[in-house]
Amino acid sequence: MVRVQGEAAHAKGADGARRAKRWLESTTRVAAHWVNPNASAMKKLTFGWPYGGQTFSFDLGGTMKYGDFDGQMFFAESKNYDAPSDLAEHYQQFLAQCYAAYQDQEAWCDHFIWIAWSPHAISKWPKLRSEEVVREALIENRLRLFDEADKDKAATLIDGPTVSAVAERLWLIILSEKQERLVISAEHRGVIENYEATKGGSSA
Repeated sequence: MVRVQGEAAHAKGADGARRAKRWLESTTRVAAHWVNPNASAMKKLTFGWPYGGQTFSFDLGGTMKYGDFDGQMFFAESKNYDAPSDLAEHYQQFLAQCYAAYQDQEAWCDHFIWIAWSPHAISKWPKLRSEEVVREALIENRLRLFDEADKDKAATLIDGPTVSAVAERLWLIILSEKQERLVISAEHRGVIENYEATKGGSSA
């Protein structure tokens, strides 16, 4: 399969981030305030790898609304792929990014959301949010996380509580073009948001 490269890849990625934002907000439970590559959002979405002097950024970020998640924050990665391709590799990097971000800004990292238009690693699907898979991802990204080339030594540097926290905060969402159309209308979404905005002031 030929990979999309260069400007086409950037355009496809930006389109995926916009579509992910639109779908998330159509649930009426999410406010995706920050979307890459908007300049004003970049400082909110960018973190530094512990070693190597490089940075990484998530595609989206914002807050949850209403219910048990009200006021909690999230970071999300969107992959606008038509087929699995190298999604497994990207997912491992995403998990390593979640680990680094949580260690850097724990208070901001209530949820980590992976959004893609294709599933990957189907044989391992039930385990993709497990601590085991998170640890595997950290070992694969050991140089940027621990400055350690040896896998066994890197494994001893992994912080267990952080691994558990990342695994507990993971969401996996797989979208399709048709599914994107089967969402609440802007009109009905406005009714819900107006209700939520006014119910606090209503009398019993």
